Amino acid sequence: MECSDIRNRLFLKIDDELSDAENEELSSHLAQCESCNREYRLLNLPHRIAQAMPSFTPSPFFYPQLRTRIEEEAQKIIGRKSFWGLARQTIPTLAGITLVLFSVFAFLEMRGPEADLHQAYESVFANDYQSQQMLTSAQVDISSESVLTAIAEKQFNHSWRPKLK
Repeated sequence: MECSDIRNRLFLKIDDELSDAENEELSSHLAQCESCNREYRLLNLPHRIAQAMPSFTPSPFFYPQLRTRIEEEAQKIIGRKSFWGLARQTIPTLAGITLVLFSVFAFLEMRGPEADLHQAYESVFANDYQSQQMLTSAQVDISSESVLTAIAEKQFNHSWRPKLK
């Protein structure tokens, strides 16, 4: 056998996965070839160290503590799953309730005899701090004076309302 074939089979020898005939052939090659024997000894070193070390015996409290921690983690996972399951049910319900309340509010705002959509929109969405210039800009011609006024209004937070024609 060639050295490349032997090196491919070294792990099989370490793990005792070779047949008796293959193992004998590999051992005879290792006895003759110093390079392959050195590589085998290096690869087999962790296995020999593990055999030389005394076996580890865990504390008698290890397994009960491990079981307790696993059960605690399982309880946390069950809690998270139940929370997300409940959230999947309540979020659409709350969104539906919000939509219904918004619809009722909009209906109450717009049901009067002066049901002007623009005025209803202003009464619902426009607050005192918003510039009336933004809401009525389509109704006023844009001029140098109106632009400078809007800039001054923004800088000084002054409420300026243009006269509508």
